[in-house]
Amino acid sequence: MILEPIYNQEIAKVLNLKEHQVSTTQDMLDEWATVPFISRYRQERTWWLDETVIRAIIELRKWLEQLFKLKNTALQGIFDQWKLTPELERNIVNSNNIKEVEELYKPYKTKKKTLAMLAIEKGFQIVADNFKKNISKIPDNFLAKYDSTEILEGASQIISAEISANMNLRHALRDDLQWYGILISKIKTPTALAKLNKKDAGQVSKFDIYTDFSNRINYLKPYQILALNRGENLWILNIKIEKTEKTYDIIKKRYAGELEISSQFITELEEWLKLGYTTLFKSVENEIRWILTEQWEDDAIITFSKNLGQLLMTKPEYWKTILALDPGFAAWCKMVVLDNLWNPLYFSKIFLSQKDNSKIELSKIIKNYNIDVIVIGNGTGVKESTELVQSISDIDIYIVNESGASVYSASAIAAEEFPNLGSLERWTVSIWRRFIDPLSELVKIPVWSIGVWMYQHDISEKKLEEKLWYVIEDTVNEVGINVNTASVYVLSHISWITKTAAKKIYNNRPYTSRAELKKQLSPKVFKLAIWFLRVPQSKEILDTTDIHPEQYALARFVTKQQNTIESLDSFYKNNEVKIKDLYNDANIQTLEFITHSLSQAGIEKRVLSSHQKATTLSNSDFKAWDIVPWIIRNVLAFWAFVDIGMKQDGLVHISQIADRYVADPKEVVEVWQNIRVKILSIDESTGKIQLSLKDAVSL
Repeated sequence: MILEPIYNQEIAKVLNLKEHQVSTTQDMLDEWATVPFISRYRQERTWWLDETVIRAIIELRKWLEQLFKLKNTALQGIFDQWKLTPELERNIVNSNNIKEVEELYKPYKTKKKTLAMLAIEKGFQIVADNFKKNISKIPDNFLAKYDSTEILEGASQIISAEISANMNLRHALRDDLQWYGILISKIKTPTALAKLNKKDAGQVSKFDIYTDFSNRINYLKPYQILALNRGENLWILNIKIEKTEKTYDIIKKRYAGELEISSQFITELEEWLKLGYTTLFKSVENEIRWILTEQWEDDAIITFSKNLGQLLMTKPEYWKTILALDPGFAAWCKMVVLDNLWNPLYFSKIFLSQKDNSKIELSKIIKNYNIDVIVIGNGTGVKESTELVQSISDIDIYIVNESGASVYSASAIAAEEFPNLGSLERWTVSIWRRFIDPLSELVKIPVWSIGVWMYQHDISEKKLEEKLWYVIEDTVNEVGINVNTASVYVLSHISWITKTAAKKIYNNRPYTSRAELKKQLSPKVFKLAIWFLRVPQSKEILDTTDIHPEQYALARFVTKQQNTIESLDSFYKNNEVKIKDLYNDANIQTLEFITHSLSQAGIEKRVLSSHQKATTLSNSDFKAWDIVPWIIRNVLAFWAFVDIGMKQDGLVHISQIADRYVADPKEVVEVWQNIRVKILSIDESTGKIQLSLKDAVSL
C-alpha cells in the first residue's frame, strides 16, 4: 500500500550521519560482521563509528521496519473493511510513531463493529457533518425512518470517534500534557487495600510519600516513575493524569479552528466534543504513561549496563590455590579447595558452632593444600566464618558477593559443567571461581541475577537481556581473551565462535601459540575471530596482541624501524610500496592500530578491584563520625551502596554524595571505586549504616 522507506537515508537523517557511513555499516552487518569487529577493526570504512552508534543503526533499522510493517497491516486491514478514508490513510502514512498507528488501527482490528461504524452504515454521517458546521439540523428523510434520539446518538458516536482519531488534536493534547500536565497519585480505598495478600499489604508503607502525590510530568524523576508504576502494579496506588479545563479549552479551540467555527458551539456539538475528548484523553494518557516508563527503563538500563560493565572489568586473580567457604550458621558451612586451574580438589563441611573441630579441619586443609588465599561468601555467618579462619591463619581473606549463585547452581550450564556435583557444591564452586575470574563466571548467570542493580524485575526482561548482552559482548571482545584460562561461556561470546567451537578450543588447551589454535577452527572462523584471542604463553609477542596474524610481517617491519620513525605519516609515505607488499590492505590507520597494539602487548585491561577484604567487625565496633576505607558496590539513582565487608551494605544517600548539588550519584562515584566514607549513624534495630562521602577521598 505504501512504498518501503530507503532505510539508510532515514537512519542517516535521524542519527545525523553520512549515508555512506550507514550503508557501509549495514553492508558489513549483512555479511555477518559483528558490532565489536566493525567498531574495532573496520573503523576506517565507517569513518570511526563506535559500538553505540552502530547499535543505534541496528535498532533504528528494526524500528523503521516494524513501523513500515505495522502501517501496511493497518492500511490493508482498514481497506479490506471499506473504511479507509483519505484522512485516515494520510494520518497513518505520515505517522512516525508506532503507538499512534496502533491507536489509529485499534478500532478496526476487531471484527465487531463500533457504534460509530454502525451509525455510518445507517447514513448518519450527513447528520454529523451538519452538526460539525454548528447547525442543529436533521434531514427529514432520516426523521421519517429513524427516531431522533437514535439519529443524535449515532451522530455523537461518529463525531466522538473522529475526535479520538484526530492526529492534530492528539498531538496538541500530548504536547500540552507532556509540558504542563500533572500526574496525580492517591492511595486506594481501605476496602481495596484490605483485599491485598499479606506480602503486598506489607509493602503499603513503602509508598507513603506517593499516597497523596502530584507533580508536573516533565519534572518527574526516573526513580519516581519506578515507584509509581510499582505501587500501581501492586494495587496500592491509583494513578492518573489530571484532566483540566485549560487543557480541554486548548483542544476545543484547535477543533473549532479545524471546523472553521468562530461562534459558540451549539449544545450537542459541545457535548459530543467532550465525549470524544474523554476517549482521546485516556488514549493519550496511556501513551504518555508508556513513554514515561520507556524513559525510566532506558535510564535504568544505562545505570545497570555501566555497573555490569565495571563488574566484568574486575581484574582476575589467576594461579592461586583457594580455600572457599560458603558460610552457614544454622546449617553446614560448606568448603571447597580449588587448584590454580580452577578445578575443585576437595569438598568438606564444618559447623561454625563446633569451633574446636572446625579449627582442626581448617588447619588440615590449609596445610595439605598449601592455600594461597581464602574466600568467603557474603551470606549469613560471614562474620563468624571470618573470625574462625583468622583465629588459625594470617592468610588474606576476601568477601565475594553471592548474588545469582543459586540461579547458576540449578541451571543446565552448571549441570553440564559439573554433572557429578550436587547443586550446593556447584553453588560453592561458582562463587569462588568469581574471585579467580569474574568475567568467566558471571557470563554464565542471567544478567538480572548478578546483583549490580536492584530494580531489574521492573524492566521488560527481553529489553534488559538485549541491552546487557551488548555489555557482555563488548567487554569480552574488548579485553582480549586468554584462550588458556577462558571458560567455554566466555569463548562463546567471542565474535564468530559458536558454543561447539568454544568447547573444542576449551577441551584442547593449553596452547603455546595462535598457530596451534588454528588447528581447532575453520579457516574462516580463525581469520575473523583471532583478532579477539590471546595466547600469553606464546614465545611470539604478537600472539598476545589484537594484531591479526596476516599483519605480523608488517608489525615486525614496524618494530624494526620504530627507532627511526619520526611520524607515521612520513613513514607510510616513504615505505608505502613495502608496506602494501607486506599487508595489501594497509593504510595509515593500520599503522596506528599496530603501534597502539604493540604498546598494549601483555597488558591486562581488567584492572578494577571488586574484592573487599574480610572483617570481623560488627556494627558495635563502629561509631558515628568514624572514617573508614571501603568500596562502592552499587550505584542507583538515589543511593550508593558501600561494601563494608559484612552481609549488609552501607548506604550513602544522594544528599551525602558531595558538598555540592548532585543530580545523579553516577556523576561522582562508580562501582568498585575505593573510597573513604564517614559513618553518620548506625540503626541497632535494623543494622543499617548511613554513610557520607562529603569528607571522602578516592584511595
